[in-house]
Amino acid sequence: MCSAPRALAFAVCLILSPAGWAQQPADQAAQKLTIAQAVAFAWEHSPVLQAIRQEVPAAEARLRRARSEGRLQASTTTFLTTGTMQSIVGGAEPVQPRSNLLVAEDQMLDQSLTVMYPLSTGGRVAAEVAKSNGGLRTARAEVEAALLEVAYMVREGYWTVLLNQAVAKIREQSLEEQRERLRVDQAAYDAGKVPVYYVLRDKAEVANAVQELVNADRDVETALLRLKTNMGMEAAAPLELAADLTYTAEAAPEPQAAVEEALKTRPELRAALARLEAARQEVQSRRSSYRPQVSMNLMLDATKISGVSATGGYTVGVAASLPILDGGRRAAEVAEARAMQRRTDSERATLALQTEEEVRSALLQMSAAARNVETAQAALASAEEDYRVASQRYFAGKAINLEPIEALSVLVRARMNLAQATYAYRMAQDALARAMGRLPASEPALSTPAAQ
Repeated sequence: MCSAPRALAFAVCLILSPAGWAQQPADQAAQKLTIAQAVAFAWEHSPVLQAIRQEVPAAEARLRRARSEGRLQASTTTFLTTGTMQSIVGGAEPVQPRSNLLVAEDQMLDQSLTVMYPLSTGGRVAAEVAKSNGGLRTARAEVEAALLEVAYMVREGYWTVLLNQAVAKIREQSLEEQRERLRVDQAAYDAGKVPVYYVLRDKAEVANAVQELVNADRDVETALLRLKTNMGMEAAAPLELAADLTYTAEAAPEPQAAVEEALKTRPELRAALARLEAARQEVQSRRSSYRPQVSMNLMLDATKISGVSATGGYTVGVAASLPILDGGRRAAEVAEARAMQRRTDSERATLALQTEEEVRSALLQMSAAARNVETAQAALASAEEDYRVASQRYFAGKAINLEPIEALSVLVRARMNLAQATYAYRMAQDALARAMGRLPASEPALSTPAAQ
């Protein structure tokens, strides 16, 4: 893992979990993961990342291949021929440098060694090396972008599980309160103090609360399954989250400063710049075909023809080649490369605009979510007091049972609103980090519970 590109290795090794985090059978104890540990697990086990990481060694290999084009090359070829006329036989493809031999009209055995060194390629090799360097930088930036995307998806799944767990807890609290009122009303009815429809209404509310709790539990399991998938964990593996859905206010950065940081650090933008440089070098590579291609060649040869003594020798020389007429092929290749360069530049500009939009949108969402949390907290406090008073009035015989039922419904809605607002704030924080190109390697401080 730590042999990966520096940014990737630092990010992964920073929070890499112990070896015991490997996928476990379902009968083992559930892992309690913080959000940072869940991200680290995904970085280690996600098959999507495993595939994308292979782009880096592939790009490194392409760079080595490009460099090899400007280095000394040698090949050896053995010819064994027979026939009734002289002919020219070429060496086997794709061996380079390729040998060609004028063979006799009789049985012949020839052994040759061919050495070639490019003296000038018109800038083609240098451009190809620079283009491959751009490809390597692109691959590394794309790996960082994939890390960022997986981290965001895992964190989103983590917060979604916590939201659904908070909803399930709210439904469970509501069910307990409904059952307690049913118990009290049933005793009062048995004593002849309340009419039967009080009990019937309580039973209906309990049945509805049970159904809501079943649905909430289902949503928790569904969210956990999705989180495991995003983490690269087996669906049957046990998993517990070591956190609750909480809210902690965070100072938002100034919009323009956030945009400027994003334009510098966003890995997708760095990948776009690297692709643009590679496109520029592709133009230079195509233009090199208008310049002479010069190479030095050396050939050592030993030949044995049937009935003739063995002979041998060498040939050394310099070859310079330049196409004169090509039917417009070179001009078309240069034009194509320039068009692709302009397209790559336009894509980079589009990505920069999208990045700014994402940053500013995330800041707006974060601001709105913070205000919604504050409003929901105040509404929850009011709803709790209203329910307390309504319950006291009912048990004192000063209100009908509809009053605490409605007050409890308002309280449940207030609890749900606070949980939803807290979830929205957490997601806005992560959306901002994602837009700014920050790898969210650790979780924010946890404090105020979302549902009391």
